[in-house]
Amino acid sequence: MLNAKLNAGFKWIGAVLIMLLLLAGCGQAGDEGANPAPTDAASSGETAPSDEASASGTDAEGDPSTPSPEEANTTITDSTGASIELPGNVERVACLTEICVDSLAELGLEPVAVVPDSIAFQPEFFGDQASSFIQIGGGFMEPSLEDIAKSQPDVVIGLIGTHDMLRDGLGNIAPLYIVEVKTYEDSISFLEMMGTWTGRESEAAAAKDKFLDKMNDYKQQTPNNRSALIMYGADVNFGIDTAGSLVGSLLSELTPYPWPAPVEDGGHQAGGMAYSLEKVLETDPDHIFIETFSFGPDSQPLSEQFAANPIWSKLKAVKNNQFTEVRTAIWANGRGTRSLGIVMDEAMSTLYPDTFKGSDQ
Repeated sequence: MLNAKLNAGFKWIGAVLIMLLLLAGCGQAGDEGANPAPTDAASSGETAPSDEASASGTDAEGDPSTPSPEEANTTITDSTGASIELPGNVERVACLTEICVDSLAELGLEPVAVVPDSIAFQPEFFGDQASSFIQIGGGFMEPSLEDIAKSQPDVVIGLIGTHDMLRDGLGNIAPLYIVEVKTYEDSISFLEMMGTWTGRESEAAAAKDKFLDKMNDYKQQTPNNRSALIMYGADVNFGIDTAGSLVGSLLSELTPYPWPAPVEDGGHQAGGMAYSLEKVLETDPDHIFIETFSFGPDSQPLSEQFAANPIWSKLKAVKNNQFTEVRTAIWANGRGTRSLGIVMDEAMSTLYPDTFKGSDQ
């Protein structure tokens, strides 16, 4: 009997001990879930990567300084063959040439610096707002590096044959991209490239479509029976835009433009050439568009300077008062899709007022 009681007592004590051990085990398991044991990373002073850090593209060590693909620099080649490095997303652009201003306007962006007589001041671009942009002094051929530096640009856009020699001087300021534009296709390509640099691809595509739609509308509706000529100059020594020039080639698709491209390029842009009034009279165009280059407040319009020349008065366009002084900044210097669209609007409404007057295509 005594042994039986002792055995029963031992069994009861054993059961209690087993229960206590099980409870202790459960408690330890619960504590591990709330406070995990230190990992190797934690014990070494490093932070283990979280799921959020991995999804955002940080590296295995959670280093936020590692650039994402959008932030990484990119290397491109400009029209001179020079390789330049740009940030992955270009935000600040200084414009020495107007296709830069034109393209930024098309993308809904602003330049940080422009030349004093820039198209930026025209109402179709930035108007009065352009007065807030840094103005680059020193002249078109030799712009002020100090003024450019003030704008802290990511890139500076210059024109081939004019700004090529600035590359060394800009070395510690910003990369210089030299652009060359001979055709409206070149203008579109530059716009698309700027759209890629700035992350504005959709805006570039919309501007391209608007320009091409405008040109196609004019092609379909033009009477195409009046010849035109574009003359440019600062004095009676003038040149013309042939059908090989940017604007001349554009007009040649919309109206007769009987001025063949020269064997060698010349003038203020490719496809321009020196000319004489005697030669103009030989072809005798129906309408003349005149780009006067002014180098001071007292500069006379080119048409007024020609008035003293007897050959000028013999031209059919002059006899019929069919000559127009145009905005040189846009017609001669703009070069971008918005400027070329303005050229088409102004030229076609002037040549064919009964068809296009008062309507923007």
